[in-house]
Parts: sequence; C-alpha cells; structure tokens
Amino acid sequence: MPVGMSAQGTLIARADVATPTNFTTVAQIMKITPPSLTRNAIETTSHNESEESFVVGIARKGELTFDVGFVPSGATHGNLAGGLVKDWKDGTLAIWKVTFPESTKWTFSGYVTNVAVDAPVDDLLSASITIRPTGLMTTS
Repeated sequence: MPVGMSAQGTLIARADVATPTNFTTVAQIMKITPPSLTRNAIETTSHNESEESFVVGIARKGELTFDVGFVPSGATHGNLAGGLVKDWKDGTLAIWKVTFPESTKWTFSGYVTNVAVDAPVDDLLSASITIRPTGLMTTS
C-alpha cells in the first residue's frame, strides 16, 4: 500500500443532467477540497447499559470547493452554457465528477452556490467556487 500520493492531476468535470456521460473538465483548477463524507452518530444507549452505543444516520456530503485561475470569458468559467457563472446565475443542476490521480471517481449532482472572484493588484485573477451536492453520490 502506498504511503501517500501527490494530489497533482486531480480533476473536476461537469456534465449536463440531460447528457450525464458527456463531461467537460473545468479549466485552470488550482486547489480542490472534495466534499466531506459524514454521518451523524445517533445515541442508542439505554439507562440499563454500562457502555454507550449508537447507530449512524443518513450519509451526508459536504460542499465541493475549488479555486481557479479565473477566465471570465472562458467556456468552463463564464456566462456561456456549461460555465460556472452561467450555472450559478440560472440555478442549474449539473453532474459533477472529481477524478483523483489514481483514477478513483466521485460523481454526484449539485448546484454552483458561490463564485467569489478575487482581483488583486499585480497577481492572478482567481475565483473560489462552491458546489453543493444533492442526492446520491457514486464512487468508482
């Protein structure tokens, strides 16, 4: 088993709900935080037990966040169909896929809920993007 792995090469791609197998990779991604995977711990301990017990609740997914070198007119960033800004503006549900360097994939539907552009003097025009997953996530 490997000790660790470089994150270099992790990709995010988007597909329309109508064509869920036709993915386009988002350009200029710099940093990715995939959705956290959580379950609530539900206490089941009764008064006549001396050790705690619990079960887990439903599977929950946190948000997918990533930073891009923002290109406002870019096909995957801008105001054209399939662009992050367009998806945010229209409230478009899309299919998102995170592909890790060794080819494991997390696929889920979700909405662009945040596009935060940063335009510093003498530095890269960038944006922080947030995708809120909804429904089932598959892993392969």
